[in-house]
Amino acid sequence: MSTEPAAGPAEPLHVHVRHRTPDADALRAAYAVSRRDLAGTPGLTGLALLRQTAAPDAWLLVMSWTGRAAYEAWESGPDHKAYRSPMRPFQDRAHPDGHYTVYEGRSAAVAVPGADAPTPGAAPAPAG
Repeated sequence: MSTEPAAGPAEPLHVHVRHRTPDADALRAAYAVSRRDLAGTPGLTGLALLRQTAAPDAWLLVMSWTGRAAYEAWESGPDHKAYRSPMRPFQDRAHPDGHYTVYEGRSAAVAVPGADAPTPGAAPAPAG
């Protein structure tokens, strides 16, 4: 008899990759190429590029996966091993914990009543 717990549904997995550059246009262009290159990757459910508000040269790429198995299959597979991301030159490899972190766990969105409603009298965000 196995002592392993019964396998439940896969927990979503998120990979956060830190980047650092003052050249926003170059990083955004590299991100656009990466999005195109990774489109259709099995188990990859989303990509997002975030800019830190307190440090405009600090960026975070968030890769969302259906679960650890999908991520590990991609990471150890030939497509990933042969791929040289155009975002690689921007990776923040000086970060003390490394340039990426893997998170696993529930990430289901929780509805917040009124969160999507516009703020009364709010001015539009400046372009740029």
